[in-house]
Amino acid sequence: MPAELRFTDVQFDQLRRHLLADDDEHAAVLICSSAGSQRELLLCRRVVLLTDADLEASSGRLHLDVSPLTLARVTKHARADGCTVVVCHSHPFPGFVMASRIDLDTELDLCGRVLPGRLAGRPSGALILGPDGYDARIWVEGESSPLRVRVAGRLIESGRNTEPGSGDEPSARQLLVWGTAGQRRLRDASVAVVGVGGTGSHVAIQLAHLGIGRLALVDPDVVEASNLGRLVGATANDVGRPKVEVLALAAAGIRPEIVVEPIVHSVLDLDADVLASKDLIVCCTDGHGSRALLTELAAQYLVTLIDLGVEVQSSQGSTRAGGGVRIVRPGAPCLHCMNVLDSALVREEFLSDAQRDEEEKRGYLRGSSEPAPSVIALNGVIASLAVVEVLNELLGLFAESPRRLLYRAEARSVTTADATGQHGCYVCRPGGITGLGDARRLPRRQAEPRRGSG
Repeated sequence: MPAELRFTDVQFDQLRRHLLADDDEHAAVLICSSAGSQRELLLCRRVVLLTDADLEASSGRLHLDVSPLTLARVTKHARADGCTVVVCHSHPFPGFVMASRIDLDTELDLCGRVLPGRLAGRPSGALILGPDGYDARIWVEGESSPLRVRVAGRLIESGRNTEPGSGDEPSARQLLVWGTAGQRRLRDASVAVVGVGGTGSHVAIQLAHLGIGRLALVDPDVVEASNLGRLVGATANDVGRPKVEVLALAAAGIRPEIVVEPIVHSVLDLDADVLASKDLIVCCTDGHGSRALLTELAAQYLVTLIDLGVEVQSSQGSTRAGGGVRIVRPGAPCLHCMNVLDSALVREEFLSDAQRDEEEKRGYLRGSSEPAPSVIALNGVIASLAVVEVLNELLGLFAESPRRLLYRAEARSVTTADATGQHGCYVCRPGGITGLGDARRLPRRQAEPRRGSG
């Protein structure tokens, strides 16, 4: 994936208001954690706004130099926290944003020569922000490459002219909604679907039809005969095969150019970097532990998480059914704050098989192993609501962006609601785990104890 700088809404708004306060250039420094095997993800932890006192006296109205003392102070704090820095300034005039020759020379000296020694070899970055776009680079071992910007899960347009679409898109009618530029965004997007059962299979197939460029499908299970009534894309010939491989073939049959990564594992056993680099994660599992893990991962790596679930209750000829979709954007209230997660059930899901068997014998487990009712039509409704939110996050289709949607089948209704962060939430409160990236190890399911050899 391209190198990326990620912000929450609050952070980016703070930076933008400072840098674009008037027609003069202004400066700031971002303290960022990093992630990924090449540390190509920079995750904003703190915005440091610079004043005239932080600049060299020789700085002019149209070019700024950060003073060595200020730079030393900020990099010292960053290094102590295991972080790096991105140096920012503004080009406050409308139009195309591009680094000047003097900007590039300053970057080469600062990011290419000075900062690597002060930041223990970590990558650094430079961002120039204007009213209509930005220009940004990441610097690794003295070499620079483009750096794109994502705010609260949404990719920000740089303002550069881009080539039109290839014209080979098979879905001409959806191009009438978002055009070739929107379709190009979908083609460039990378989305993970965790759980490809009753709802997740719907989601994966719809995303393939829409033209998502890269799909990661995560599920440890194989297709069973009992799944065929609700597993979209599977046939009787697929019984016994991993669900993710079946869905990968189905997606490729819809769009041969799609890149699908089938991952035959539980999300509880995955390394963080498998999902951290994705543009968006859709959670289609029915477990509390997997949801809790994805909530923390999304916060640490500033990824938007869309969580969905379906519930059917039937007794004495009366049926109540429906489901919900939760949109968790970086820096916004998490699933804990939405009261979606049960801590006891989260704990149970992280037990090893041996621990689970032991607690089940002693009657300690609350979770039920009985299968829940499932109807393909209801799954499809909730999955479609979730896919609309995927489109909204990637394309910004609608002015309103709710945090929760609730569907009630018996009332034939869809309602929306906001969510409020809980004071002191360890996930999404200021100073919590938001933006920590690789600096914090995510919880893992307990491994089975090793057996002795004798």
